[in-house]
Amino acid sequence: MADNYDLPIPTINGTTISVDWLRNDPRRIYRLLRTLVMQNLIGWKLLTGRVDLTGTGFGIYEVTESIFSALQGSVVRPLSQYPLTQVGVPTLATVKPDKTGLKDIISDEDAAHNRIDKVVRDLKKIANQLTFQNDALALAAIASSVTKTVAAVDHLSNPATAFPWLDVELAAASILEENQGYNADSVATTPTLFARAIASAIKAGQLPREANAAITKDVNSIQIGAFTWYKSTNMPAGVDGVVLDSSMLGSMAYENLGGGYQGDPSDMASGVESKRWREEGIDGVVIQARIVRAPMVQEPNSARVITGWS
Repeated sequence: MADNYDLPIPTINGTTISVDWLRNDPRRIYRLLRTLVMQNLIGWKLLTGRVDLTGTGFGIYEVTESIFSALQGSVVRPLSQYPLTQVGVPTLATVKPDKTGLKDIISDEDAAHNRIDKVVRDLKKIANQLTFQNDALALAAIASSVTKTVAAVDHLSNPATAFPWLDVELAAASILEENQGYNADSVATTPTLFARAIASAIKAGQLPREANAAITKDVNSIQIGAFTWYKSTNMPAGVDGVVLDSSMLGSMAYENLGGGYQGDPSDMASGVESKRWREEGIDGVVIQARIVRAPMVQEPNSARVITGWS
């Protein structure tokens, strides 16, 4: 009878995460880049719509189309004509996803010396740069499109008189009073103003004290009441904060360009795509990453810029 040999039981004892192990598997490179990118992006959380422009690379969309007709309904007498109304002509805008990309080379020397720390730092720099540029584009589009403002009660540097929660609620009320079906659910601000706003809530005893009443969501956001608060270093100059309805404000347009990349541009949590190949002439492996998308602010009246926090 033939002997039966069982496969060895998998174990991680003695396993080393090497540069070769990372750079030779495009999927691992993509997953690492995706994780790094998604930690910092907030634009895709503020513009939650998704528009696939694959095959066209260009789109036309409507901005602030009213949900009401131009005239109110009238009582119609027997055999009378119904009043003729207009539904309004929306403003048209265009969008074209931009391809933002970078590449790095992992040398054979780094692989031979197992410089995993250097390789991860280099990939993190690529991810940070792509994140910064892409999120800055989204937040700049929001800031340039949203023209309605709400003045803060006082600067957040004055904890005795500042009242950021009233500021947010007043902005949300102003949005609701548009009567267009908007309902604000998000706040975006700078890290410094974010810290001051949260500190003022703690000082006023407005945050839950129970151990199981967690308010933390992720590295860049917390949930308080009906609002998710986001912080970003990409807030445009002169914009202290934005209160918005994330379900209505707008969308991210993307395009799938193909080319053998790992990743899916429709994955708005990062949108990063990557590929790798061996460059024999320079004794190294090239890692290339890109993000292909663009912001679309379709309902600017569903947001308010808060002034006077800084």
